[in-house]
Amino acid sequence: MTDTISAVSAVPATIANDGSEASIVSATVLTDGAPAAAGVSVSWTATGGKVSDATSTTDANGIAQISVTATSSTVVVTAAIGLSTMDKTITTYTPLAAPIVVNASSDDDYTLDHYDISFGVQAEIPFYNNVALGQTVQFFWGDIDNISFIITETEHPPFVIDVTHALSPDCLKDGTYNVYYVVTDQAGNSTKSSTLNITVADGGSTVPTLPAASVSEADPYININDAGDGVDVVIAYPGMVADDLVTFYWNGFDKSERQITGTEATDDYKVVDGDTSITFTVPMEAFYPNGTGYEGYAEVYYTVETTGSSVLALSDTKQCLVDTLAP
Repeated sequence: MTDTISAVSAVPATIANDGSEASIVSATVLTDGAPAAAGVSVSWTATGGKVSDATSTTDANGIAQISVTATSSTVVVTAAIGLSTMDKTITTYTPLAAPIVVNASSDDDYTLDHYDISFGVQAEIPFYNNVALGQTVQFFWGDIDNISFIITETEHPPFVIDVTHALSPDCLKDGTYNVYYVVTDQAGNSTKSSTLNITVADGGSTVPTLPAASVSEADPYININDAGDGVDVVIAYPGMVADDLVTFYWNGFDKSERQITGTEATDDYKVVDGDTSITFTVPMEAFYPNGTGYEGYAEVYYTVETTGSSVLALSDTKQCLVDTLAP
């Protein structure tokens, strides 16, 4: 019996040249002219790109697949069985600057965890090459939801997207999402950005094991006078050691328990020898969302990541009454 490769296809046939997108390459295998049985091994190589696997096997339809990412302007993928080989050329494009998703980075494999989601998720379309009036910029969170902007003299990048409130709640369900934007000019020509592969891993609630932060100005209300030069949040917990990474989160809510955009604050600090407490300052702007004070409350909590530990410890949440509508 003789195995031969009869066709090689790639979907999509054009991908970003920075490795942020993958093309699924399929080889159709025949055995003595008929579709091959499952289990026939195909070898793969690529010039100008990287293959996900050096070999793969045919399925019940006689098709073997791999994925390929690009490292240059053109990718040539070769499928081989013995002396039977066939090439497939994949073209590439230079993508625009990748979007930014706050609290997701290469350090955590672009993962949004329970704490990130509780704090509220924001994304940003950065300033990109060749920004021009009249362009339409469409931001996509996978195939779940999208939002569009039009470039004007007063509306232009960076654009900030409140994923938690402006997009579908399904965007923050556990899963993996391709996050990107597409810029279309007035002639209808479109260019795509580099893609971020964002993983949402809420994981449910974590039991707090650390004491709540202290906010002396919450006595019980934080008012205009208190907020004028920022509000200090003091954190102290048992077992504080050098290199602990402490991150605090602050969020404001109205009297109906609805989160208020523009009241968020967060920062982190790496503990050094001799520290017994840490002070973060919530800036005045967090008490005046959209330039106006509010009446309601704020919640503050913190997390501690200890070097060498895979466990992220959570504090109790402290609630502080806020009234920055009156002195």
